[in-house]
Amino acid sequence: MSAAVEQPTLTENKPKASWRGFSLDKTNYIKAEFPDKIEGPSVWNGKELEKTPEKWIYYLTTEDIADIEAGLKHFNSLNLPLTEITKETFPLTTFGQVIKDKLHTLFHGYGFSLIRGLDILKYERKDQAAIFLGIGAYIGKTKPQNGKGHILGHVKDISYGSASKSLYNPDEPTTRIYTTRKAQPFHVDGTDVVGLLALNKGFEGGLSSLVSSRTLYNRLQELRPDIVELLKEPWLWDRKGEHGPDEPEYISAAPVTYYKDRLFTFWGPHFFETMTRFPEITIDEKYFEAMNYIEDLSQKEALTMQLEVGDIQFVQNYQIMHARSAYTDKPDACRHLLRLWLTVDTNEVGWDIPFQKADYDYGYAKRTVPLEAE
Repeated sequence: MSAAVEQPTLTENKPKASWRGFSLDKTNYIKAEFPDKIEGPSVWNGKELEKTPEKWIYYLTTEDIADIEAGLKHFNSLNLPLTEITKETFPLTTFGQVIKDKLHTLFHGYGFSLIRGLDILKYERKDQAAIFLGIGAYIGKTKPQNGKGHILGHVKDISYGSASKSLYNPDEPTTRIYTTRKAQPFHVDGTDVVGLLALNKGFEGGLSSLVSSRTLYNRLQELRPDIVELLKEPWLWDRKGEHGPDEPEYISAAPVTYYKDRLFTFWGPHFFETMTRFPEITIDEKYFEAMNYIEDLSQKEALTMQLEVGDIQFVQNYQIMHARSAYTDKPDACRHLLRLWLTVDTNEVGWDIPFQKADYDYGYAKRTVPLEAE
């Protein structure tokens, strides 16, 4: 990525898609005329929403909780593995309609939603996982989140020096940042919708922040149109060693795509900055300057919240970027969130999504539901 973006060297006989259906063997780029400004409910001011939590927090009712527990009881009666949770095996009635309404909000409203009021700690871990997977089934299908095939992820510090267990070097370029206590810059995840369920807030820090990438687009058009032009170009993204045999180590994709009258964002600073580990790649400093500018602007525009124990947050990854502040744990207070990556039915949400040509799930990894971080 010197003066222009260079293409990765690819091999034959490989899967044709990765992450959000991106191609492995060609640049993920669609030429389009971008609007000067984007309007609609997906364009919002985070600092204003902080003052009006009633607009985006849904509080569970007694009826909702009874419906969830009935779904859990039914699933447990089937003696099925957690990988087999679906709308059919985890039936919901009235609360199922609530989640359907939240799905509409994800794709035709703010792009995110928070559900509060679940006493999650009264359930054993397997039931916690089942409840989360069961609710998630009404949003979309689960997909693996890493090369280990985890369809239930654990956002928890298990890096060197953690208060729980030390498995990963936080400074290794291939270490996924969610396994560390470091701050996560604003980014999107490699799926349609990401869900988080808070099990423990930790000792200090770990605030969750969301920003509308469409609001950012409008602000960049006003302040730095040169960065908007950079974002329309293909960038290179590190796959951090999570790829199958004979697959490329990185892909090429534009950070912003305008497709069928919608702006789509793909952004992950931690997957861009580690591209410097490849000796054949040289990156112009202007890309890093743009990345830092976007991070600073996102902090100014973002909605920031503390996820309480039992909170369930759903975020749509095409129009929302999310971040997390650094945090500190103690042995009796380790921040711990469960995570889902969900792919939606495009007919149900009424969207056409670019690049989504295959249901890629790392291919070589068996789908698993670990009950602890690993």
